[in-house]
Amino acid sequence: MNEVDISEKYQPLFKLLDGKHPEVDTVILTGGRAAGKSYSVGIWSAIALTEHQYNILYTRFTNSSIIDSVKPEVSDKIELLGLESIVNDTNTHIECGSNRIAFKGIKTGSKQQTANLKSLTGFNVFVVDEAEELPDYDTFKKVFYSIRSHTKRNLNILLLNPTYRQHWIYQEFFAKRGVEDGFNGVNENVMYIHTSYLDVNPKYIPENIRKDYDRLKKDEPARYDNIVMGGWVDDVEGLLLPQSLLKFDDLSQLNPTQCSYRFAIGDPADKGGDKYSMPFMWMTATENGIICYVKGVIHNGNGIMENTQRIADKAKALMINEMVIESNGVGTAAVIDLKRAGLGTTTSGIKLIPLPATEQKEIRIQSNYEFIRTN
Repeated sequence: MNEVDISEKYQPLFKLLDGKHPEVDTVILTGGRAAGKSYSVGIWSAIALTEHQYNILYTRFTNSSIIDSVKPEVSDKIELLGLESIVNDTNTHIECGSNRIAFKGIKTGSKQQTANLKSLTGFNVFVVDEAEELPDYDTFKKVFYSIRSHTKRNLNILLLNPTYRQHWIYQEFFAKRGVEDGFNGVNENVMYIHTSYLDVNPKYIPENIRKDYDRLKKDEPARYDNIVMGGWVDDVEGLLLPQSLLKFDDLSQLNPTQCSYRFAIGDPADKGGDKYSMPFMWMTATENGIICYVKGVIHNGNGIMENTQRIADKAKALMINEMVIESNGVGTAAVIDLKRAGLGTTTSGIKLIPLPATEQKEIRIQSNYEFIRTN
């Protein structure tokens, strides 16, 4: 096997192949552009396949580019390591004896498809490239639970360029665990590796790219910290209400019986760049007036079919009394699907209220902005 040059920060990942840190079943690799994440995991995967007989499911959320981007990334490492003679490299697999690396997107079309991944058996490693595209924790856990070999080490590896702090990856693996940004080490069952282009041999980064990084650092430090250094950001660009203006509280002890009204409001979408959005709220009267607590939110581009059962389940779990759904356009189909899922019936206890949207929503939001911001 040929020798390759890898940053020392990735050494803990390779030590997992030798049985180090047996408690670790999840690896989070964060970093900016040109930080060597895909390069290092590609080499790791090639070694895991050929020397340790691992079976690896290599994925991205979207299927459109995985064969054109992720697959060649790993195939190149096979050649770099000089392993071409012992593997069979096909369009969708890299095989070594009876073991393989399979490449498959999680979302194969306009609808999210996780069932086809759950049905795959025999894998002990789950690699997600550009994991920031994964819409929610539930999607990750569906496949996480399917990686359950009884004879080999089970690992889930997420590679991502950090986005905003409200992203589920930050909330689940950093905020809830008290892990600081840029941490390198192990916390419980999770290994963290954070790198930037500064950890990569300079000869691998073109001079024009380095010069542009220097320009960003001087002229746009916030973008430099996020894009180049891989730092998390507080707010998504263009938000009407940035996170700094929102009010957060610990709702873990809030009892549904303490709230006189529990409701959800839905704005359906099924195609294009629009998002299906539905906050779930509990309302209660206090000495200071009426307070609405946002207990949960479904907000993604997965469409009506994928979201219907998730909405129904969350509505029942949060003991929602009423659900208001915008019924214009695709909203009619959303209402029909929610009825099929058992909402709007006497036995469900959840009243379903279709409501046609009026015009000039944006103007009304803007005109009420100061009240919303203050309250």
